[in-house]
Amino acid sequence: MRRTRVAISAAGVGLALCTGACAQTAAAHAQAAGTTTVHLAAKSAAASAANSPPVVGVNLYEEQDYSLAQTTAWGERDIKYIAKTLGLKAIVIAWNYNVPGRHSDDVQATGPLTPSLADIAELTSIAKSYGLRVEYRVLFAVDDSDTRSTSIEPRDLQAWLRSLLTAETPALKLAESQDVSEFVAGTEMASIDQSSLWGGFFDAARQYYHGIVSYASWGGSGSPYEGGFFSGRRVLLPLEYYGASAYPSIDLPPTATVAELTSAWEGFLQNAPESVLRRTAIDEIGIAAKAGAYRHPQAFNGMTGTADNTVQQRWFDAACRAAGAEHLRGIYFWSMPLNDNPSAPYPSLDLFEGRETSLAVIRGCTRYAEDG
Repeated sequence: MRRTRVAISAAGVGLALCTGACAQTAAAHAQAAGTTTVHLAAKSAAASAANSPPVVGVNLYEEQDYSLAQTTAWGERDIKYIAKTLGLKAIVIAWNYNVPGRHSDDVQATGPLTPSLADIAELTSIAKSYGLRVEYRVLFAVDDSDTRSTSIEPRDLQAWLRSLLTAETPALKLAESQDVSEFVAGTEMASIDQSSLWGGFFDAARQYYHGIVSYASWGGSGSPYEGGFFSGRRVLLPLEYYGASAYPSIDLPPTATVAELTSAWEGFLQNAPESVLRRTAIDEIGIAAKAGAYRHPQAFNGMTGTADNTVQQRWFDAACRAAGAEHLRGIYFWSMPLNDNPSAPYPSLDLFEGRETSLAVIRGCTRYAEDG
């Protein structure tokens, strides 16, 4: 089930992760280490994606530190489902790192909500055995809690980013060794992800991993004035390829047609220029199967009431069509919890598992994108 996202703010902090020359230094290190081939292959794949239908995948979310035996058993089941039943070619392996408290400058790579590196490696190996394109995506828990209503405010953003790099380094190295296609280094930290400090962080991360490094920005709600990636107030991070969550607030009734929803989705995406959209993936899209959800698609934690499967189906269909029409590079559905059996899923309005009309859209999303 979807997590409440972190809002992080910090003031008056300086940069010491890396200087502006880090990108050149990292590239030189890459050549010296013999990793240039991996780097160029990743860049070539991303470049070709700009002229292709969006890559379609799902987020496989390991939300706890399960045993390796559990991870293996559930991973075999879930990834087979993604590859064979859904017929998809891509997967995002998503997990949490823990931030101990609101004002902490520490990011922890261990804890009850953080899987072990062995777990992540095992899921990667299984996904590769099915020929799937693999991405990693980093999420955050606060004080080992998956839900929270307050933001965190690092006292020293420079120290926080150094700690994040330390936490991520083993996974970055794993991604490099396993030829993972993309590493999404953070998600929706809206009040600090416009800081210039991130440039040094990304330069440092590229010394360990030479594929596509990206970041999943908060997409915004649809107003060009409110903020978020899909708004006129967007500040682009120093990256070649972008990512964003996408939960536009659309004021349409549950009876709205796919054409009406597609038009609204395209209007939301077009708040970003075409040159940006072609380098952008929707890292997370979801909605509750419930009437009224179009106005607040992000608010589906613990949603109760009568299901309206058509709402979710049409939302997904419209998003796929809009992503294709606007030439985004990818779209990834949220989510499949690792511990939930997709053939007999937990009865929740949040999930797409068990909803055949939604699953049919996900299966055909690339085709819809091609039809654009």
